[in-house]
Amino acid sequence: MTGTPPHAAWTWLARAHPDPDHALGLLLRHGRAALPTGGPWDMVQVPETTGLLALRKAHGPAFRDVGRHAVLFLVTAPGGWGVHGTAHLTDGVMVCTPAPDLSAPDPFGAPGPYWLTPPDGSGTLVDPVTLFETLATIGPQEEGVTWCGLCGRPGPTTTVHRPGLSGPGGDVPAHASCATVGIVGGRLHRR
Repeated sequence: MTGTPPHAAWTWLARAHPDPDHALGLLLRHGRAALPTGGPWDMVQVPETTGLLALRKAHGPAFRDVGRHAVLFLVTAPGGWGVHGTAHLTDGVMVCTPAPDLSAPDPFGAPGPYWLTPPDGSGTLVDPVTLFETLATIGPQEEGVTWCGLCGRPGPTTTVHRPGLSGPGGDVPAHASCATVGIVGGRLHRR
């Protein structure tokens, strides 16, 4: 984490916590904080591959949690959510949420969440109707797409070893270009 002073996205996330100052401190020091759902937003947890595909049409804050093998979308309360294979998280469920500047996995640390589409601090959320409709259109033919475990984009991959990431012993699918790059402190470093 850098010593960057908090901006709108940081304070917007922290305000979801009963003690916003404590949450802001956790986000700044550790790059993540357990934040409750059911306040300014709910979350919809979607299986990883399906969630990555849904990002094409469902716009707004969404993060990938490598440990859960899921993508979590910050949404307005969707009322009566019932999409098979997904979970609607509300009513104070605590979710480990990344700091707004954490936009790539740490290949040298423990698996954890990072933003695919970070919040901008304006309060914009993913529209649950759009998300629902998008998930309904994702067909089995698209689920066979290979996704890079380091950058989250589709394309030809090979298996690389990254301790702390998903897969047996830290093996993840990765693009050749991503496999030669390490991400440390949010900055890219060539290996």
